[in-house]
Amino acid sequence: MVKMTSGALALLVVGALAPAAAAQPLDLQEPGLAVDEEAGAAAVDPGLLEDRIRQTEELVRNQRPSVVFGGYLDFGFFAPQGNGAGYVQDYAHQIFPEYRDRFGWVFLGDILAPAVNSRGEVADLGDAPGVDRYDSINSRGSPGFVLSELNLSLRSALGTSALISASLDFTPRTGSNFSLGDVFDVDIAQVEWLPTESQRTSIFVGKIESVLGIEYRDRKSDRRFGITPSLIARYTTGPALGFKVRSKLGAGDWLVLAAAATNGSNTTEQFHFYDELDSNAGKTLSGRASVRLPVDFSLELGLSGSYGPQDRTTANDHPMWFVGPDLLAHAGPCDVKAQWLTGRSAGDPAQDVYGLRLHGGGYLEVDTMATPSFGLLGRLEYRDALVWLATDRAYITRSWRATVGVRWVMSARAVVKAEVLHNGEYGRLPQVRNDVFTSSLVLSY
Repeated sequence: MVKMTSGALALLVVGALAPAAAAQPLDLQEPGLAVDEEAGAAAVDPGLLEDRIRQTEELVRNQRPSVVFGGYLDFGFFAPQGNGAGYVQDYAHQIFPEYRDRFGWVFLGDILAPAVNSRGEVADLGDAPGVDRYDSINSRGSPGFVLSELNLSLRSALGTSALISASLDFTPRTGSNFSLGDVFDVDIAQVEWLPTESQRTSIFVGKIESVLGIEYRDRKSDRRFGITPSLIARYTTGPALGFKVRSKLGAGDWLVLAAAATNGSNTTEQFHFYDELDSNAGKTLSGRASVRLPVDFSLELGLSGSYGPQDRTTANDHPMWFVGPDLLAHAGPCDVKAQWLTGRSAGDPAQDVYGLRLHGGGYLEVDTMATPSFGLLGRLEYRDALVWLATDRAYITRSWRATVGVRWVMSARAVVKAEVLHNGEYGRLPQVRNDVFTSSLVLSY
């Protein structure tokens, strides 16, 4: 008789039933075949979950393929301040005269600060000279509705120790010159194999999740407590092509080790550095180690980093690296998330590849469910970075952001969220009018 573990069976059904979970503690494990029992109980009716597990067990016993489909729809309304862009130009190098002989154009602020959805899309990319960008929202400072994405996901068991999963995003956007603006994104396409009898080691192959930090775990809108990503999410949450190994060790999985080899970095696709199909022979190596401390509440401390040839250049001698600690805690109705990151990349002027000096960036977020249906969010963060392209242009960022949000769980499949983002600058940078109000209705199926 063919038999699957209850964890693997639970994952097959939770994907279709549990995305819009209400008040649930953090899953302190990385996503995989193991499912946090408390989180599942909070998100899905236990009787319905057991019925689905029994159905899946029967299919496996009869040796028939079992494919579970799910997904969500994310629809929202946003209202930006100013022209919707997160930066201004330093005309005639008045604010940073020391860059007059180094860069032709200098821009001040954070291009991705005025985010309007969980994808990290901004209200407007502005009118920076000398570039031709795909401005997916392009609100020009106007409020409006947006169907952020329509997601379709599937999971299927491959025997008793392997699982295939995929996630596809559809994003309706404005076309021009008789062309459609709608696009789709193959977000995840992976096989997970559990080679050991204990099933505490997983091997992933395909387009896989990052191992950097913690934010990638809830980067999708059906899993995120709030709406918008942090200011450092652009460096750590992008999926990449390659393979990953993760092992859980010790009693209660108190130690988790993960390592990956991928084509490029885990930066997000719309940022300057992403390269899904590699341009060089070298690969990016990344890893994370985390421990759960023996305290009266759930506490996980982690350290992660990556190193490899910079994306978008054919050379292997231009490294890009990131490193930083993270923290996850759950106490009563409150979840605490914190992460800090630094990194470098030299750029490649000969091939028009951007350089980066991430002096530091981080966030502290507290989520709490005041009632089973009503939750509150607060997040403080900052980013200090210099991004440049040869002698052409430079983006100087010394920004901070305060975010407050609310969450209303209408049902296990429907959640309404709203956030106010107050963006600010410090140091010599002028204040940019780029605050945002945004909202989201997430309907899961």
